[in-house]
Amino acid sequence: MPQSATSASLRREVLQLVGPALLHGLVATIVLFTDRMILGNYEDSTLAAMNIAGPTLWCAFSLFGAFGAGVLAVVGRAYGAQQESQVRQTVGTALCIAAVIGLIVGWIGYSARWEIAGTLAGGSDTSLQTLERAALYMGLVFLSTPAQMLGGTATVSLQSQGDTRTPMYSAVAAGITNLAVTYVFVFGEFGAPSLGIEGAAYGTMASFGVNALLLNLKLVAHRSGYGVGRPTWLASKRIYKITVPAFGEKLLFHTGYLIFVGIIGHLGDVAMVAHQALIAIESLGFIGSSAFGIAAGAIVAQKLGADRPDQAEEGAHLSAKLGLIALTSTGIIFFLFAETLVGLFTDNPQALSEGVLCLRIAAIAQPLMAIADVYAGALRGAGDTKTPMMAALMGPLLVRIVLCWFLAYGLELGLVGIWIGSTADWLVRSLWLFGVFRAGRWKTISV
Repeated sequence: MPQSATSASLRREVLQLVGPALLHGLVATIVLFTDRMILGNYEDSTLAAMNIAGPTLWCAFSLFGAFGAGVLAVVGRAYGAQQESQVRQTVGTALCIAAVIGLIVGWIGYSARWEIAGTLAGGSDTSLQTLERAALYMGLVFLSTPAQMLGGTATVSLQSQGDTRTPMYSAVAAGITNLAVTYVFVFGEFGAPSLGIEGAAYGTMASFGVNALLLNLKLVAHRSGYGVGRPTWLASKRIYKITVPAFGEKLLFHTGYLIFVGIIGHLGDVAMVAHQALIAIESLGFIGSSAFGIAAGAIVAQKLGADRPDQAEEGAHLSAKLGLIALTSTGIIFFLFAETLVGLFTDNPQALSEGVLCLRIAAIAQPLMAIADVYAGALRGAGDTKTPMMAALMGPLLVRIVLCWFLAYGLELGLVGIWIGSTADWLVRSLWLFGVFRAGRWKTISV
């Protein structure tokens, strides 16, 4: 096949994967946006509480979902090589692992909810009401961890086989469920009790349940890819081989991130309100970088399984170029419309002023996020989870924490220093991951 024809074919494959993944992420972002807007309009302290609860839950779910990197690499390779039995066994094994991890993490998180809230935001400027609401939200959502883990694992299983449409449709259904339940029970509409942040927790729990049910029904019904097979020790060993470094990466990243959240939490309620608005807005960038990272990982895994490392490399670079264009555009929007965007979440003058400046700093980070996420996804798809682990050690745990602390407290820049430090983290990670991918040693990895 001529080189131009091959490039055009790869571009179509990338876009076919990116489109639904992007819409999937957009639904999640709309939910995040509207959840924060609903809570912000209910009461500022509920939005501040989400600065504690939201990152904690995200870290827990992401950390213990690290075995998804193993699922992506093993299933993607097997699917590319048309090894039906290995695909089925790996998916079945992964779902069993997800259920067990979900039960354990849910129990631990629920039991430790008060200790977590006090550790992350126990400063003198943080109100007891904020801590109480954070603990309430975390406790309820931790109870739905098994559903979250099953839904996340099913999503990766489908995406590694090139199916990004089913997770998109499921995300739409789960998003609608979340918004409906949240709105009704936060404000007490249609005769329901007004529960505030507790109502938002019920919305999140309901969305996890809907997502897990729809995706696992799709897998079990054998209507997508090769379906679900019996769990095997061999499949678990293959997943484990890739998962250990991936878990290390997540552990380093989220340890750094929770310290990062703690630094913000001790800046007080106003900083937490502004930061939650910024996180919701920046999620528009995250969905783009994540979508292109998903595409890169799936393309690399499948092409290596088909013994086409040249196409794997080209597919990753195409994903990076397209992601760079998309995220640069997002950054321009953030910079030009910063005041309008932050104003959607809060009318607190101090929070608004800080948020606008921070969002303009975040605009610079958007293209860096695209590069980092694409090449991290490509390396994971190849089975190299050690490099992203090292990037997590250098960026989130060292660069981000040291710089954020120094800038926020040493130079007394507050929240502005936090966002300068986080942007520097993205710069370090993007350069490191691109350099390792370009070296090409990932082409020789076996899974």
